[in-house]
Amino acid sequence: MILFIVVGAQIMSYALVTAGIPRGLVAFITSLTVPPWVIFLLMCVMYLILGCFMDAISLMLLTLPVVFPVMMALGYDPIWFGVVLVILLEVGLITPPVGMNLFVIQGLARSPLSTVARGDHDAHHGVPDRPLSRSCPLASLKNDVSGMSEFPLLFQAGSIGRMRLRNRIVMAPIGTNLADVGGAVTPQLIDWYAERARGGVALVIVENALADVRFGRGLAHQLRIDDPKFTPGLNELVETVHASGAKIAVQINIQGGGVDLELQPGIQPVGPSPFSYVFDETGPGFGVPSRLKQVKEVRALEKREITELRASFIRAAGIAKSAGFDAIEIHAAHGYLLAAFLSPATNKREDEYGGDFLGRMKFAAEVCQGIREAVGPEYPLLVRFSGREYFEGGREIDESLEVAGHLERLGIHALHISAGITMMAGPFTMMNPPMSYGQGAFIGDAEAIKKAVRIPVIGVGKIRDPEFAEKLLEENRVDFIALGRTLVADPEWPIKALRGRKKEIRRCISCNRCHRIMARRKIRCALNARAGREGSFPLIPAPRRRRVAVIGGGPAGMEAARVASLRGHEVTLFEKERVLGGQLKLAMVPPFKKDLAGLLACLREQVKRGVEIQLEREIRPEDLLRESFDVVILASGSTPPGTPRWSDPKVVRCWDVLAGKVPLKGDRMVVIGRSRVACETAELLAARRNKKVILLNSGPMEEMGSEMEPIFERRLLMERLQKCEVEILSDTSVTRIDPEGLTVRGKTSRFIPCHQVVLDEPPLPLISLLKELQGKMKIISIGDCLEPGDLYKAIHEGFLAGYRIGEIPF
Repeated sequence: MILFIVVGAQIMSYALVTAGIPRGLVAFITSLTVPPWVIFLLMCVMYLILGCFMDAISLMLLTLPVVFPVMMALGYDPIWFGVVLVILLEVGLITPPVGMNLFVIQGLARSPLSTVARGDHDAHHGVPDRPLSRSCPLASLKNDVSGMSEFPLLFQAGSIGRMRLRNRIVMAPIGTNLADVGGAVTPQLIDWYAERARGGVALVIVENALADVRFGRGLAHQLRIDDPKFTPGLNELVETVHASGAKIAVQINIQGGGVDLELQPGIQPVGPSPFSYVFDETGPGFGVPSRLKQVKEVRALEKREITELRASFIRAAGIAKSAGFDAIEIHAAHGYLLAAFLSPATNKREDEYGGDFLGRMKFAAEVCQGIREAVGPEYPLLVRFSGREYFEGGREIDESLEVAGHLERLGIHALHISAGITMMAGPFTMMNPPMSYGQGAFIGDAEAIKKAVRIPVIGVGKIRDPEFAEKLLEENRVDFIALGRTLVADPEWPIKALRGRKKEIRRCISCNRCHRIMARRKIRCALNARAGREGSFPLIPAPRRRRVAVIGGGPAGMEAARVASLRGHEVTLFEKERVLGGQLKLAMVPPFKKDLAGLLACLREQVKRGVEIQLEREIRPEDLLRESFDVVILASGSTPPGTPRWSDPKVVRCWDVLAGKVPLKGDRMVVIGRSRVACETAELLAARRNKKVILLNSGPMEEMGSEMEPIFERRLLMERLQKCEVEILSDTSVTRIDPEGLTVRGKTSRFIPCHQVVLDEPPLPLISLLKELQGKMKIISIGDCLEPGDLYKAIHEGFLAGYRIGEIPF
């Protein structure tokens, strides 16, 4: 009976404590700017006092009418009642501080009071009550992980409207070409998003989904959301992402002027007004698809078509909600249909859909209002738009502030601030800041917009390091961090940052090889060979475990060793130099190549986990045979070419200049060659060494740097060479080198005075070991020792070699 009384008293005590929390006291304690452990201690003391008080009251209330009459009826002296009461009170005093306080505090973090404690977002919009700070009360209690992370703000939970998010990391929408040709979800697309959801993002925003295919596609395999028949596949995608603990939104769009005309012959691009554009006006060649050099003529939409397209957006939103998406992002960026209506450069209409700001805003406002009516007042809606469009006459930040305020008044829950447009090479570069741009290239636009609104603002644009992302939150510049290419290169970026493994993050180098989708190919990544093929290459133990020797510590060799080790093989990596890196050490010497340093650091960090590394060890065939390796991955790389074809002492090689092996004499330099190496060496000499440089090639101008990515790498490099006054002579050959200079003829014929000639000649594959081992053991050759190539080739060949060991019978 006493046991039942004690349990009943405790339950009543717990209920009274939980229900009787003084809100003012909680709000006061949780508003203190002190470390989370101090908050926890104060809460424990408060609950100890309240718990003891409530226990005493509840026990006395129960014992007086029950225990006392029973004991008197049985003839016990009243003094025994006091003894029993003391025992019960002692039990009651012990249990609340030990167990109940932690339980109630955990409940508090999940209760409505937690909105006060967290300083998070209000019930409707998710507006921060105050700026995020490192001392944000109860952050570590509210979120199971933020208090344990080096980046507490990045891993602090947040909200967009009523959508609760486990941290502040958003996967930005990025085109993949992984849907099928009809626009339906495929297993490859599901694998793609599932991989990034498992990597720890809070919100996945699915790529540019077409709300009306009749007006044209932008990608050959563009996802569609304009017909209910796509709902089952979309729902499967949603459920797979949900299974990993992430929320998922879909971006809905109509291409407008940004259509690929060859995908649907007869389709004409549409917009608010007639206009024409050319993506790249640099002329023929240069590696850009010919269709991107053709003029596109955009026709103006009729009013009935505007009404029809508004209905298409609304229908797509309904499909998205029925498929189970947690939110919708309305695409009003990058020059597409809604963006074209918003832009003063492309909207010259004279009816109610043009003219002043409100006229240009009208179509987007009607779309937002129609979607809001269709999905209900609480369903989270986001809008993505460019803070600045970065072309003449395009929208600038001042007017974007007005756009942001108008969208907030329409009930939009969050704004996702991008930059530029897709229709022209220059603004397109701002959308995808390349290696030569710093982190957060246009985050200032998001910051300005955040100051103008109360709803959350998502910042995006070459955010690579967790430290940088944390600082953006700490300085209250944005509310959420969107990662696009960063998650292409490393889907586990969030988990690695959270768990103190930031050195293992494979940091995107902004080479923009992922934009091969413009050439109608599926997405790939120079650094992540699994990107777009996640389901084909699961990182699970290989069927057979092998002893593997990897010869060469360049990017190909390190990647092969890393992957083979992950697959469970016993791997030894031999490198003749004293440090790992191979030609990557030279590749990061020219200007604007510092992102490669992060890649090199990551590869070194990853390969040392599970791989035996032997540095300064030039392996011999007999060593490999004696140690009984099952397979040798030969990644020995390449060697500088032989003696230069000119024996003049003023002739040096690009290879040696980059390695710092030769002194630079005089101020006037001539670089002879056409490759990336020649172009980057010329830039190094002009921009960093203050030399007067001439870049000379016997072939046409189109050959200069032709192996480079054309839009973001080659085009910008050529612009930089022009800015640092490098003179480029094409179709010109050297006929003679004298002590004073050299004589050239061809398109340009003259004597060029110079102090030094820098010669670019292709390296030679190192195949001596291959010849000695052939026929004696299993050998897989990769990287430059097979055929000199670029980083993409090296990483992909290394991955495949390391992955397939154990699956290949031998």
